[in-house]
Amino acid sequence: MRTTLSLDDDVLEQVKQFAEGRKISLGRAASELIRRGANRPVKTKIVHGLHVFDPPADSPVVTLEHIRKIQDQLDAEEVEDALKCR
Repeated sequence: MRTTLSLDDDVLEQVKQFAEGRKISLGRAASELIRRGANRPVKTKIVHGLHVFDPPADSPVVTLEHIRKIQDQLDAEEVEDALKCR
């Protein structure tokens, strides 16, 4: 599939080097590297019986407000589902 991507200069350079080293196209190299990253297992540890992971430093913070909003959405969906069954 053809598409257009905007890559940071340093990322493009890494993809080019990967492609040249393996004598493959830039698109195939990008696909391979993205697939590797997407399929890489997340390292977890067990804390108080729960599996937890350390998110990347630039990950957004999940606040109590985020959690309350999700709870409200789930509660609303449960009410809707219950009303549909009547």
